[in-house]
Amino acid sequence: MIVREPDRKDSQRTNTMIIVFVIGIVWGTVAAFAGRWTVEGLAGTYDVRAVISEWNSTTSEGQHGPRTSYDVLAIAEDGRTIEVPTRDTFGLADPVVARLSSVTDRVLSVRGATDVVEAHHPWEKIAAMSLGLALLVLAAIVLVKVARPGLARKAPPFLAGLAFAAFVVLTPVGFGETAYGEAADPVPNFWELRRDLWGPPPVFARGQTAVSGEAAVRVLESKPGPPEGAEAWLSGFHVLTLRIEASRFGGTALELSADEHGEPERVKDCAGAPGAFDGTTGLVCFVVPPGYRPEYLLVGKLEREVLLKLR
Repeated sequence: MIVREPDRKDSQRTNTMIIVFVIGIVWGTVAAFAGRWTVEGLAGTYDVRAVISEWNSTTSEGQHGPRTSYDVLAIAEDGRTIEVPTRDTFGLADPVVARLSSVTDRVLSVRGATDVVEAHHPWEKIAAMSLGLALLVLAAIVLVKVARPGLARKAPPFLAGLAFAAFVVLTPVGFGETAYGEAADPVPNFWELRRDLWGPPPVFARGQTAVSGEAAVRVLESKPGPPEGAEAWLSGFHVLTLRIEASRFGGTALELSADEHGEPERVKDCAGAPGAFDGTTGLVCFVVPPGYRPEYLLVGKLEREVLLKLR
């Protein structure tokens, strides 16, 4: 039996097939990422109210110094868990509204009481897409030159690379996972922790004037929902709006008591609503977690903290 040694032409054919396969992978990877990014930007979206329940960070040494990665999970209003790419912008028990793609169920942006994190259109993604398109054009040029002779023979490895890359990029086993994940820890109850640390502060009955140091605060009205004239994004949250009057207020802190649902966050100037609190009288707005029931308005900090009952 005579075994024929691979000749030079066979080696060249094998190398060409490998090059075409690699080009297919490059082409497929860039096209899949760019296609998904474009679809997410053009297709519809939907909003999900959620509360951050897990916040973890890991710092490791990289080539250019320490690098910190974040793992932030939130529990949605329907009980599902969402991974939110917010890094350290928001903290534990903060209520947020995540905007997701209706096609891929991936997070496009996350808004809280004070900030918004864009996960779809930041400059680094735009730069990556531009570089990717340039690589796509380069791969096309190389492919035409390599595959010009014997196109039918070279199409299968190219299509195989294309399919492999698309599978890795678009399917959940690769980079195509949705924002929804496994169960997360319950939302921490910072109210209980606060009481364990500082004990019970003075409590004023509903309708009374709460006095903290020299500041005196009274709630004139309490109602759910954002005030008229507030920016549109505020209507995506559950909101509690208080109308208060105060004297000698200065920089006295105002908060709402937390509970097992999360910790309300105050919205600066009631998101532009007319009549926002000016230090003497006006509206104070809080975004509150789903299911939250207001118990107290907290006036002051630490040893000067007092509670004013809201119901």
